[in-house]
Amino acid sequence: MPKIGEILIAEGHLTQEGLEEALDWQVLYGGRLGTNLLELKLSEEERLAHALGKQLGAEVAWGELAVDPALVGIVPKHVADRQEIVPWKVDKRRLKILCCEIKVAEFDQLSYKLGRTCVPVVAPEFRIFQLLRAHYQATRQMRALDFGLVPEEGLEARRKKKEKEKGNVVVEPPPELIDEGAFNEIYAKVVGERTAAPQQPEPPPVAAAAQEEQLEKLPEDAILEELPAEAIVGEAAPPLKEVSWDEPLQAAPPRNEAPLEFKDALKALEGVTDRDSIAHIVLRASRSKAARALLLQVQGGVALGWDGLGEGLENGAARTVAIPLAGDSAFRLVVKTRSHYMGPLQKTPSNIRFLATLGKKVPLSSLLFPILHKGRVSHMLYLDNGHKQQAPTDVGEMLILSQRIGQTVEALVERKRKAARG
Repeated sequence: MPKIGEILIAEGHLTQEGLEEALDWQVLYGGRLGTNLLELKLSEEERLAHALGKQLGAEVAWGELAVDPALVGIVPKHVADRQEIVPWKVDKRRLKILCCEIKVAEFDQLSYKLGRTCVPVVAPEFRIFQLLRAHYQATRQMRALDFGLVPEEGLEARRKKKEKEKGNVVVEPPPELIDEGAFNEIYAKVVGERTAAPQQPEPPPVAAAAQEEQLEKLPEDAILEELPAEAIVGEAAPPLKEVSWDEPLQAAPPRNEAPLEFKDALKALEGVTDRDSIAHIVLRASRSKAARALLLQVQGGVALGWDGLGEGLENGAARTVAIPLAGDSAFRLVVKTRSHYMGPLQKTPSNIRFLATLGKKVPLSSLLFPILHKGRVSHMLYLDNGHKQQAPTDVGEMLILSQRIGQTVEALVERKRKAARG
């Protein structure tokens, strides 16, 4: 099967340089290659969708996809979530199912259970994720793409190269940032506005409209009005019948969350082969210093939760964290100065939502460490000791670890780059 990048290059819609840039981005932020191509504006969505159709030999869909609400309930949440499928519409008595990839055995099983031919329709990953969040309350990694933000890093590098080739002086533009009010509206849509599956209604997470109520419930001594200067330290058919799904809901195997000593973490990082393993090692090492640890991805003027350990961060809660970097905040300060931060969080709508997402467990102080890639902050590590507790003050080992994380990620990027060329 040809690779999606090879198809786009052969069709003249992507360069080898652009492919390598997207592969680098994929190592940093995960997801399918197509998601990263779209995020970096290296491909248009329609072209990507057609390339996916050519790769997989399937019908494709793209853009804003309206799902027939009457169909949502025929597939249970755990099945839709695990298989990453969404029932879309009935066409000539066939049920069309939106998906990221085609798993023949699973589609055969769906057809058998539903008593109707199920036809896969491939769509870009981020569109499937949006539908899974909206209709099945699924938790998926948020991206700058969800907020309509274009990460400036790749665009700026390409612009600089073109200007230098023309012999022009390159002027640094300000980074693209989103207004906090607009960000909150988008966040509520991405995470808060749910069309619950009828058989499994669930309450939505805290949305932007509830921030004022949350503010009143947070301890006054745990967040500041201002940031202290010294904080920086460095077709029609009969209706489908609901079927009985006798397949048991299998829980994911528990992962090792035991604290990891500093020297053991450094050793473990030496043999790491994927980004999720890096995150797991870092979080376990952080738990040897603090009660709660959260890794955030920084892209396109927004910091997005990736993974976490500790109270309030269970069951994928980390992936509901989103912090705009337009307004003054410790998170923005760390990105701007590339130095770590120690102190309380400001009383801002973003921080209020952040702390509410973490179960309203508000620390007296927090620690934030930048993780650099090519001189910019690509990730941040957040630590605290829990509700009304001070953050750990011994930061030496964590500073070393944050540097080693950047080196490990860089090694993974280089490995993937060589594989793409070979």
